[in-house]
Amino acid sequence: MKKLLFSVTLLCCISISALSQWFLQSSGTPYNLSAVFFVNENTGWAAGDLGTIRYTTNGGTNWIPQAGPSALYSIYFINPLTGWAAGPGGIITSTTNSGTNWVSQSSGVSTTLRSILFISASTGFAAGDGGVIRKSTNGGLSWVPQTGNTSSTLFCIHFQGANTGWIAGADGTVLKTLNSGINWGAQVTNTASHFYSINFSNESFGWAVGYQGLIKYTSNGGLNWLTQTSPVSSWLNSVQFINSLTGYAAGTTGAILRTTNSGMNWVQQTSGVGDNMYGLHFPSALTGYSVGTTGRIIKTTNGGLTFISPVNNQLPREFSLKQNYPNPFNPVTNIEFSVPYSEEIRLIIFDAAGLEIETLVNENLRPGNYSIKWNAAHLASGVYFYSLYLSGNISHTRKMILIK
Repeated sequence: MKKLLFSVTLLCCISISALSQWFLQSSGTPYNLSAVFFVNENTGWAAGDLGTIRYTTNGGTNWIPQAGPSALYSIYFINPLTGWAAGPGGIITSTTNSGTNWVSQSSGVSTTLRSILFISASTGFAAGDGGVIRKSTNGGLSWVPQTGNTSSTLFCIHFQGANTGWIAGADGTVLKTLNSGINWGAQVTNTASHFYSINFSNESFGWAVGYQGLIKYTSNGGLNWLTQTSPVSSWLNSVQFINSLTGYAAGTTGAILRTTNSGMNWVQQTSGVGDNMYGLHFPSALTGYSVGTTGRIIKTTNGGLTFISPVNNQLPREFSLKQNYPNPFNPVTNIEFSVPYSEEIRLIIFDAAGLEIETLVNENLRPGNYSIKWNAAHLASGVYFYSLYLSGNISHTRKMILIK
């Protein structure tokens, strides 16, 4: 955790929420959407109740209806043409033409399948209620059972490479395989709460999320799972990490969480919706989508960070960080700074104890004058500081006061 060194009176603070750039898209359906998957920033699918499938090729500007066989809880594509979806009654359906046609496959079970994933055009896995695990080695033409030695509902599958994978489920269940599912072994998670999603950034670092904001973390492939602090008590339904540092989670009541330090700190972002969000997918580092109840689809193109905009066309002569305005403020304030030449810029908020609580900017900016509108609606009243870093070195620091 980064700490800014200064001497001030210690003030108590609570979690924050920046004014994030998640915006609502029109899905064209009132039905719940459970899953979303993109093969690139523009081409993706969302799936949900009553066979609802929506398809876009322009980043969600338009969502085109497609017809699925029944309710669908999971969807996965390996390229823009070929994908699979799964749902209640053991349903598995596939397409080889971007979803223009969906063809049912025989899973061999009648229980609900809640997750489907393919690691190649031929090899895939599905899992669901009653501890059911199925595997295909021929693109889904046939599915064979695998043994997980559990009767708990299995909600999410994740693989790193062809052989190493995990399945997370109810009652704190996490299963792991090192041989493409020939054997699945249970891991000790020290919780009986449900996991709804699991994701690894490599074979060592992974996260599982679930009931009442539960977040568990491992740095050794799941030999040990440690609890991380969540800023919400909402159910977390989906988690994805872009790399070993930056990850996102989505959950009920519109909860969107983000971390940039492997989960040491999770910050709640402003999603703009109060609906339950079920599916989450980032096809790139900054572009992400989340789907939920009543056909909700939200999107970000800047990682959900605070929006930064140029102030004018004038080129400044030196780096500067202006005093925020208004100051004192409640709860929104503006922060302006100047960049005379292209530079890696970080703008960070600290509490009165010097602890980093939010990164507003972390990117290479072109020369110009910039403005950020920051929303501290979920902060406690008190003194805060914001610092401008140039190529990792602190340049300017200013104080601001939140009064509620």
